Amino acid sequence: SAVQAVCLNLNRIVLVADLERIIRDHAEPRPALRNVMREARLLNALVCWTGTDSLFTDDKRTVLEDVMDGTADHGFLHFWIGHLRFEPKNLPEGLAFVPFEFHVPGYEQRIALWRRTLTLENAGEPEETERLAASFAFTGGQIRDAVRSAKNHALKTGNETVTETGLRDACLLQSSRKLASLARQIRPVYAWDDIVLPEDRLEQLRDIVNHARYKALVFDTWGFGRKLSHGKGLNVLFSGPSGTGKTMAAEIMAGDLGLHLYKIDLARVVSKYIGETEKNLSAIFTEAETSNAILFFDEADAIFGRRSEVHDAHDRYANIETSYLLQKMEEYEGITILATNFKRNMDDAFVRRIQYAVDFPFPEKHHRHDIWRKSWPAELPLSADIDFDSLSGRFELSGGNIRNVCLSAAFIAAADGKTVTMNHLVRATRGEYRKMGKLMMGGEFPELMNRTN
Repeated sequence: SAVQAVCLNLNRIVLVADLERIIRDHAEPRPALRNVMREARLLNALVCWTGTDSLFTDDKRTVLEDVMDGTADHGFLHFWIGHLRFEPKNLPEGLAFVPFEFHVPGYEQRIALWRRTLTLENAGEPEETERLAASFAFTGGQIRDAVRSAKNHALKTGNETVTETGLRDACLLQSSRKLASLARQIRPVYAWDDIVLPEDRLEQLRDIVNHARYKALVFDTWGFGRKLSHGKGLNVLFSGPSGTGKTMAAEIMAGDLGLHLYKIDLARVVSKYIGETEKNLSAIFTEAETSNAILFFDEADAIFGRRSEVHDAHDRYANIETSYLLQKMEEYEGITILATNFKRNMDDAFVRRIQYAVDFPFPEKHHRHDIWRKSWPAELPLSADIDFDSLSGRFELSGGNIRNVCLSAAFIAAADGKTVTMNHLVRATRGEYRKMGKLMMGGEFPELMNRTN
């Protein structure tokens, strides 16, 4: 867009040449480069070189020199476009090189771009453009593509203007799909009413969501970002036994914020081969930058265990991996959640670098009672004989185990009377106990055990 604006102002046409393609398709690129220069002379055109990053390797040094020499001979204005900053050495005589960096627009700029693009595309102006600007750190081009995609979808459904929901869905589609090959996407199905936790833990989770929702306002508009020496990302630690709601909480946060959630098993990312772990992590965070996703790292103990004492080369390399992940987390401006079953295994130095640490306790009896009641769909028929007080008091199960029991009981009931009864729940609970390797003694439920044997 900047190149087009300059050429329009100079009343000149621009010839766009893809250097990466030229190098890929020509074993000897010099003739192709000469053809570009000749075409520019014949058209009296300015030249825009794209894919210039492909020249910045040692084996392409001669090609870089050829392009530079051709640029100097041409004598016209040339534009170089790439992702990497470049400062040439030994410039040919008479050639000046002026670098410009294009950054992702800040919060206020994104709001202006959303409003301007919606106006130009005749797509209306939803009231919550501020929320879109805060949620998605998009470039102007991504905003334009998202608006056009939302508008096309609206027209297909018979509407002339887009909605915020349509724009948000279009934004998620604009996000990179490559991350799905590196991590498992979780589509949120839970809401705040589904999770049962102590009140102070729920307050912590809502604080995290508010931090993510209003970070653009605090960091950019209010200027707090200038007070920070490192990244503006949000690093969170979830700790607690399996089945206590860590993944559910991540889903609820993603659903509330309208962001993608990707779950990464750190035990699978960590490699025994030197350098492979860093390569895997770099690929994940690189793709996450463009997808505006919440990264949920499960089994964080695999890389963040206590390794203060170095006994061998493996321990030394493990410390390097840990430092690298911490670096990528701090550079990433989105949300990173690390989950562990045992917080005591986490290195203290790491925990100090986390903004929020939420402990998910094993549910007490009154919390188990709420989980039992909330685990049923409204459409499912429940018998009046179900005693939730007895279930919550006599069976010490986590929320995840309780939901497993409810699902199993529903299938048992589907084949036996079509209504979930207390007998079905006891049978399902016995199965869950067997799976967990625990014994369910008759004394735990004496009045029903004989009826289900």
